[in-house]
Amino acid sequence: MSIVTVSVLHYRPAARFRAFANMGRVLMRPFTADGLRFGKLMGSGRNFGLIPNLSTYVYMGVWDTEQQAGQFLNSPSFAPFLEGTDSVSTLYLTPYHAHGLWDGVNPFGDGRPQGATCPPNPDAPVAVLTRATIRLGALPDFWRHVPAARQRLLDHKDNLLFAIGVGEAPVVQQCTISVWRNRAAVEQFAYRQSGHKEVVRRTRDRRWYSEELFARFSVLRWDNPPVAMASDAGSE
Repeated sequence: MSIVTVSVLHYRPAARFRAFANMGRVLMRPFTADGLRFGKLMGSGRNFGLIPNLSTYVYMGVWDTEQQAGQFLNSPSFAPFLEGTDSVSTLYLTPYHAHGLWDGVNPFGDGRPQGATCPPNPDAPVAVLTRATIRLGALPDFWRHVPAARQRLLDHKDNLLFAIGVGEAPVVQQCTISVWRNRAAVEQFAYRQSGHKEVVRRTRDRRWYSEELFARFSVLRWDNPPVAMASDAGSE
């Protein structure tokens, strides 16, 4: 079963130009490491919006083993990306449900038993990842609905441990990562009261995406959880 790591890197002001340059370097030459199946370095936006947040980046990796993930995150190869950070928070996850594509593949799909749709422990925290490439013609319509979607998410902040909006490329490639108290909290947001089902229907009817992926994960452990509440995630 694969292991997924999500490292949230927050940089001091003096280090933010270097962090931005590192983003470009990784886009040109992605990381390679033993056991690394799939990896992405992503920038963030303020309050899930279009304004870049140069203080915060996320590195997500899909690994064969937890040991290989830990070795890379503590390796000389990754060390330059930790320079200038004032906090680094890493989630260790295992996928239990995933559908869709990311760059033409499902990086999480082979890490779960066939047909599994529920986490092993319903009372444990659950992480959710949604990622999409937005059609150029749909950009104005998509971004017009982002503030309402963000508010629906934050309306559930009592059960939302963390959330951040990130992406590989500004405007057109977007990803949301959130961590919830348990499975019931996720289902409350996704299927009841939040209007989330209507949002999903709208994406289909208006054909916003040329590619999309949705995945849920069990949280194995969380090293140095961020102090900021979900409503502050992605801001200074």
